[in-house]
Amino acid sequence: MAHTLQEHGLPITSGRKLHVATRQTSAPLTLFFVHGGGGNKNQWREQFDHFSHKSVNLVAWDAFGHGKSQNSKQEKDFTADAFLTDFLTIFEKYKTEQNIIIAHSFGCRLTLAWLLQVWQKHHVLPIDGAMLLGPAPHEQSRRGLFNNWMDRLPLTVMELLRERLARRFEALAWHPNTDAHLIAQERQATQGNTLFMMRALLRNGPIFKAHSLRDLPFFPVTLVAGKQDGLVPFSVVENVNAALSGSTVSVLEPCGHQIMLEQPKMVNQLIEQLIQRVTTA
Repeated sequence: MAHTLQEHGLPITSGRKLHVATRQTSAPLTLFFVHGGGGNKNQWREQFDHFSHKSVNLVAWDAFGHGKSQNSKQEKDFTADAFLTDFLTIFEKYKTEQNIIIAHSFGCRLTLAWLLQVWQKHHVLPIDGAMLLGPAPHEQSRRGLFNNWMDRLPLTVMELLRERLARRFEALAWHPNTDAHLIAQERQATQGNTLFMMRALLRNGPIFKAHSLRDLPFFPVTLVAGKQDGLVPFSVVENVNAALSGSTVSVLEPCGHQIMLEQPKMVNQLIEQLIQRVTTA
């Protein structure tokens, strides 16, 4: 992580504390980075390194139960409302004159749910642009990570099979030609993520129909898909694109689901283009 980032704990409510990394300057533009389920803020390290040399502010955080943030074994701590409150608290604390959200996977699901919530309550769009990488399915809850018989296994059995399940996830999430060292590095970084947390997160994530996004006003959105993404069907990207009037789609190849790690230079370039769209609008 770039040396210009400052890391600290941020209390959200009593018993709920998140670990946040920020780079704050006098710049009028802030980039917020939202990782996916089972990830952590350090997955944006290539973006931090690149944009720490630009005239922008940077904000990223470990979601509750992830990375260095506080964890819990109570399912009530992983509700959609709880995560949306986290989102709002961080955004309100660090927002500046212009704001762009860059999200991955489940982070995209949270971002879109949050935008819908704010728009429906206040008819105000709180951001100036967004980039959504591999947006997670959002039209129904999931029993678990794989959405098949493996998710019906008791947690005790899943823990025994954790290594095998992890290998299955990696086969779906990464392009086959991805550097083995990178995959091993990410595997090590996520060892602290509990299967209880992952199951609770996916069971309780926000649900909304793609067509409801048509209610949002025009704003610049870049949708990014990995051509070989084994976790998110391209139809999800297509549905979001059809509903958002200001969206464009970029399909990266070779690339799986871990887009910002597999194709960091291209992602950085797309972020630069999005910033250009926002600041010259």
